[in-house]
Amino acid sequence: MIKVDFKKDVLPHIVAIAIFLVLTLILFKPVFFESKSLTQGDILQWEGGAKEILDYRAETGEEGLWTNSMFSGMPAYMVSVKWGNELIKTMHAVISFGLPHPVRIIFVSMISFYIMLLCFKVRPYLAIIGAVTFALSSYNIIGITAGHNARISAVSLMPLVMGGIHLCFTRNKWLGFSLTALALAMQMRVNHLQITYYLAFIVAIYGLLQLIHAAKQGELKPFVQRLGLLVLAAVLAVGTFFGEFYATYEYGKYSNRGQSELTQQTDQDLNEDGLSKTYAFQYSNGLADPFTLFIPNALGGNDQLGTESNSADVLRKAGATEAQVRQTLPQLRTYWGKESPTTYYAGAIMVFLCVVGMFFVERRYVIWLVAVSILGILMSYGRNLPSLNYFLFDYFPGYNKFRSVSFTIMMPVFGIIFLGMLGLEKVIDQKLNKAQQKKLWIALGTTGGLALLLAIIPGVLSFSSFLDGQLPIEYANALKEDRKDLFRSDAFRAFIFIALFSGTYFLYSIKKLGKPTAFALMILLGILDVSLVAGRFIGEANFAKSPRAQFFTETNADRYIKQNESLGDRVLNLTSSFYSAQSAYHHHTINGYHGARLRRYQELIDKNIFPEMQELTERIKNGDSNLRGFEVLNMLNTRYLIIDPNSNQGVLTNNSANGAAWFVDNLFKVNSPDEAFNKIGDIETKTQAIVNASEFNLKIDDPSSEGQINLIDYHPGYWKYNSQNSGDGFAVFSEIYYPKGFKVTIDGQPVEMLRANYVLRALEIPAGNHEIVFEFKPTIYSTGKIVMRIFSILVVLMFLGSIFLSFRRKAN
Repeated sequence: MIKVDFKKDVLPHIVAIAIFLVLTLILFKPVFFESKSLTQGDILQWEGGAKEILDYRAETGEEGLWTNSMFSGMPAYMVSVKWGNELIKTMHAVISFGLPHPVRIIFVSMISFYIMLLCFKVRPYLAIIGAVTFALSSYNIIGITAGHNARISAVSLMPLVMGGIHLCFTRNKWLGFSLTALALAMQMRVNHLQITYYLAFIVAIYGLLQLIHAAKQGELKPFVQRLGLLVLAAVLAVGTFFGEFYATYEYGKYSNRGQSELTQQTDQDLNEDGLSKTYAFQYSNGLADPFTLFIPNALGGNDQLGTESNSADVLRKAGATEAQVRQTLPQLRTYWGKESPTTYYAGAIMVFLCVVGMFFVERRYVIWLVAVSILGILMSYGRNLPSLNYFLFDYFPGYNKFRSVSFTIMMPVFGIIFLGMLGLEKVIDQKLNKAQQKKLWIALGTTGGLALLLAIIPGVLSFSSFLDGQLPIEYANALKEDRKDLFRSDAFRAFIFIALFSGTYFLYSIKKLGKPTAFALMILLGILDVSLVAGRFIGEANFAKSPRAQFFTETNADRYIKQNESLGDRVLNLTSSFYSAQSAYHHHTINGYHGARLRRYQELIDKNIFPEMQELTERIKNGDSNLRGFEVLNMLNTRYLIIDPNSNQGVLTNNSANGAAWFVDNLFKVNSPDEAFNKIGDIETKTQAIVNASEFNLKIDDPSSEGQINLIDYHPGYWKYNSQNSGDGFAVFSEIYYPKGFKVTIDGQPVEMLRANYVLRALEIPAGNHEIVFEFKPTIYSTGKIVMRIFSILVVLMFLGSIFLSFRRKAN
């Protein structure tokens, strides 16, 4: 029988979970107590693009594998498809205590980091501090409010993976093995491979240092054995994600993250296999930006100046009214760095403890976590450190598929907090000699002392932005003073928190504070340090009763289109951004919101759609509603154009749209993608078509256009047409061609799907009356779903089994 000391073995974990739950409830109070939802811009856009798929699933219980909501059509497994790993999703729900998505992500972050620290033998009450600091770091809070749920969810599970790996190497190999498999399966299921890629860097450095340590200790054999178990754990985890991973990999070849088939790009970056460097490194950190890990407003941040600021006083002196002052202040840029004003704060207390950890923690862990932190910072510099980052981009497999490299700042957030907690655990009960006390004073001086010094003499910094030259000198000077005030305030704030925390530790070390009081104060200070900064990025304004209803309110224009549209019709909203899925919530659109668009379609957007839209807008302004000549918009069957969402008369019906499908009487045979692409703007798409003869063998040389095709049935991934034609014909469909997963039949007999006009589907159809069916049924989905279900069952059973064995051993 297992002997359980409730106070030692159970109570700390109950306290930890209670604190995590209470903090989650407080942070997301409007969700739990006011029936509000978190307003997330990216999630609203996702819901717009996924609406057709979600509705189809709700109505039929089946998965639609293709959606026509965005970009004239794309595979739905890039938007929302259920695979065979629902059991892994259930386990994810279990560790989140059934909390609603996305607020559960923060709770899971706490649980995950807490378990990892326990695996590294940090005592539970101290582990609470690290868990809360990691979860409430502004990196996570900013990501959640932006709607980057997959990214932050992937980050939240990283520590659990790391905990399992360490447990396998150092203590319970079977529990560590199964925990690693389950944690990695959950992390991969949320499908943010960029974060998984960064996790691989963290694990690789850890593994290398463990290998060196094992070699020095003469323990290579057990190291290799446990490494083999962890490799198996990774294989099992990948198995739970196999279908989705392979589908993403396959689609990536044809997306804007793959290599263009064109050889004559005006921008040679677009010929690369992957993203262009310009696009991939668009969001890079400035060299000074990581200083916000220590002092949140070190570079001004993106806070709005108050009416008591120096800038407000200057505006008043210039004669501005209070209303004008309030209107102008949000336009003044407090950030004075060279990139983005995003603040990624790891905690002043944690930076102090991290320096403590450098002195007291075992060398291999110091080297590991310092290396991880430095590497993450260097990678976040992106184009501002081309020697490293262009090398990674050019030579590391898959690295050129990712953008927003500033996301790598999560590596120092992870490393600083982790090393800080290992350091606190090392010194908390030690009787320090004079040499060790000196190290603590050095840590205090290099962090708290530096913060105090900067608070006292902030003038050593410039506080000038390259944009200040656009302002009158008195406004620029006032703005500099405001930036200085922001910096001074946060530098002094950092000093106060470090002083209070180190003071609590000192009083505990000389036995002036008991352990319960000291630990309670440390937990409280750790929570306050990060939660007060987190509060700058999330508040009442981030919640609404029904953000979906507000964002997707059906307009008069939407209602008019729904009452008049036919199967296959598409919509273009000229009053909103092209890269928005707002209209996709109600209609099939030619635009949308997704980071991985089909490469050929993106090329069509840049070369043809944007210019046609610009010309169309000018015509409409001049009172000309004739849409003849807009060949690309017409071949995509852009039947309705919204020019005023609030009016029934705000919809322009395009009678020149080609329809869902049509026969052409003239074929232009070309021999390369370049020829096909360059010729699109030169043909009448209603009567003429372009086919790459080097790619498809055509049987019809002189097609008949006498006939018609009607789309008679559609649901996501399924199209049925009736055709009547007097002679053998060549039909073009206003649907996007994708080379994988389509099954096409004429009267039940399989036929080859062709590509016309660079992006559209086409068929050779014999004379007569026929039934034509297109179905998107990729083998990877049907096979992958089975594989994923089997591996999911294996992972969960092994995890439950290892827990049972662990308890059994303790009982014996």
